[in-house]
Amino acid sequence: MMRLTRARRVCLASAALAAAFVLFHGQLAAAVVTRGDDALRAGDVADAIRFYDRATQIDPHSIVAADRLAFQLALRHDRAGARLAVTVAGRALATGGPDPGLFADRAFAELQLRRWRDAETDFARAGALAHDARYEHFAGRMALRTSDLRAARRFERLALADAPGFAPARALLRSLR
Repeated sequence: MMRLTRARRVCLASAALAAAFVLFHGQLAAAVVTRGDDALRAGDVADAIRFYDRATQIDPHSIVAADRLAFQLALRHDRAGARLAVTVAGRALATGGPDPGLFADRAFAELQLRRWRDAETDFARAGALAHDARYEHFAGRMALRTSDLRAARRFERLALADAPGFAPARALLRSLR
């Protein structure tokens, strides 16, 4: 049996690690998201954000990691966090496809940035994908911010189609008559 030189062993180990990363990066990202969740439960939001960001770097296609990161950034309630949340959600939507949670995260961040039309569009997309009356109602509220009463009525009707007993949509629609 031939002995491997140190350089060959290092090359072999590097190749094995690279192959493992390619094969298991999704699982690694999921584990890092779990660490972020643990940090969040412990009350350490900054650490949670770092873990979620690391997970998006490990697996840029991880919708879960991007959703958690964008949501936590939007919850910071500052303009820098909101802008970053919009970027994170937009990047994930471009690479991972439509996801109602990411549209809603981006809409909440746009709300903080006072981008009413963008928030309306994203809440409407989230509502249409998830058939969620809350998001359609939020889209209606954003339409009101831009004085688009017709769109507000349409969104409230969509909300009531998805959840006929949804009181906020019922009340807003009644006030718009």
